[in-house]
Amino acid sequence: MLLPREQSSWNCAYFLGAVALKALSEFPEGKCDLLDLQKHMSVIAKRKLSATQVIGASAWLYLIDAVSLDENGMIIRCS
Repeated sequence: MLLPREQSSWNCAYFLGAVALKALSEFPEGKCDLLDLQKHMSVIAKRKLSATQVIGASAWLYLIDAVSLDENGMIIRCS
């Protein structure tokens, strides 16, 4: 579920996806690897995010065509 009732909204796909897009927009050319994305998202969210949360946000953004992957595995923000 994208907006869960039982847990904090800080863990929902909408929030984490928005944080990921903001983080990607602050990288040169709008792309980075997963580890750098996790570090930058944690700074923006002002709390430590797990790899599972970052992967989930990235997968959700990929499914809605908001990000793509290049041949080196870098996550790229789509315009």
